[in-house]
Amino acid sequence: MYLLGSSKRPKPDRGNVGREVYAWMARRIVGTRGFLRSVELRVNRRQLVWGSLTFLALLNVVFLLSSKSPFSAYSAFPNGSNAPQVKSCSRPTKPFIDAHQYCTGECNTECFSRVDNICFATDKVRICGGSRRSDLPKFIRFFGEKRTVPVEWGSGCNEGWHWISGLSLVADQRFLPAGKPNPHHEAEKLIPAVLLKQFINQSASLQWFASKADVSVWGIGFLEAFGLQNKVRFHELPMHKDDSICFKDAVLFSPPTHSRYVPNKETNALLRTEVLRYCGIEEKNSSWPISRAVVLDRASGSRKLDNKLAAGKLMEEVLGVPVEHRSGGIGSFCDQVRSVAEDDFFLVPHGSQNVNFLFARPGAVVIEVFPYLYYTDALRNFTYAAAIDVYTLLGVRHPESTLMPFFSMLGWAGCFNFPRHVCKNYARSQPVQIDLIQLEGLLRVVQKQRSSLRAELGW
Repeated sequence: MYLLGSSKRPKPDRGNVGREVYAWMARRIVGTRGFLRSVELRVNRRQLVWGSLTFLALLNVVFLLSSKSPFSAYSAFPNGSNAPQVKSCSRPTKPFIDAHQYCTGECNTECFSRVDNICFATDKVRICGGSRRSDLPKFIRFFGEKRTVPVEWGSGCNEGWHWISGLSLVADQRFLPAGKPNPHHEAEKLIPAVLLKQFINQSASLQWFASKADVSVWGIGFLEAFGLQNKVRFHELPMHKDDSICFKDAVLFSPPTHSRYVPNKETNALLRTEVLRYCGIEEKNSSWPISRAVVLDRASGSRKLDNKLAAGKLMEEVLGVPVEHRSGGIGSFCDQVRSVAEDDFFLVPHGSQNVNFLFARPGAVVIEVFPYLYYTDALRNFTYAAAIDVYTLLGVRHPESTLMPFFSMLGWAGCFNFPRHVCKNYARSQPVQIDLIQLEGLLRVVQKQRSSLRAELGW
């Protein structure tokens, strides 16, 4: 019996066997009660299973991306990044143009489509008649990449539209976003077009679907250097769909290139001579030993050198010369050219401003630093005929980068091939953190190579 309202209830009669079992269980429970109370374990079986699977998956990812994994070749940066990125041709090649294409570059690797009767309208680019071709671009871009217009095959082009006869060199604004001048992508349109006009067909006309105000200071200056500033006709798309600007014979400078658009060293030397003469810069070869080195950073935007002062100090210690810090890609066209044409040794971040190294001193040394998880051969490709030595230095992870701890699990190649370029574009937008240990090693390698070459050539 127990009193009404009492908190104690009577224990049922368990019998002798029941008491022994109860006592045995109590002894086991007492030992774990403190632990159970301290952690207050509340585990759901499903959560436990999924947590375990997630942990195992992460372990597998770490293993696959480790150097011992057979898949590490995908995630790691490819070996030989400082190997020369050049091709060898069985015989010298020259730019040529035929009925279907204009080709330039070493081994004629860069080709641009030539097409008859093409009309540009606000809603489409129409190719009037002829057989379909796979080498033509699928779309054309205008208004600083704000409008993408499909290329279509059709018939019934209106003779009343505005037609331009003769050979036309037609460029669009692909890779030239509004408000973001990009001399590198301007150069891959302008330089092949200028080479065609200067050396193959001087009567060809330059046609550009852009506003002159959209062209960078560099682009305008380059045209002026070759006396073409008043020979480019700038176009806006017609406002009405029933109107078009048409070309009887056009070479299209729209799709991306491999940046190897200068055919040979002789042509690059002609470009350099013409530009330096226009800018009043003395044409000289590089020399060794050097009298100073230059850290040429980007003036603004992404990919600026974050620890450039420490890098400059290290360069002074290793090379034994003063280091000058400058900003590239600013000022007039000639200011930009002069920033690379009057010195022999450079440390630069990856960026479009490096197109000026087409006009650098033959034999100049350029160390290009990339942001962590981003790399491209563009500089080494478009300067392969410039007779300069380009070295690659891969950046390390920036300590303040938010997403890089996650993307770093992909590795270099994994980031570059990540769907929709999410990782690559994020990496490209980050500040560049120079690996000072790797920089010191590379400086000593260059120093040793140049000293050996100097002794061999008797400089």
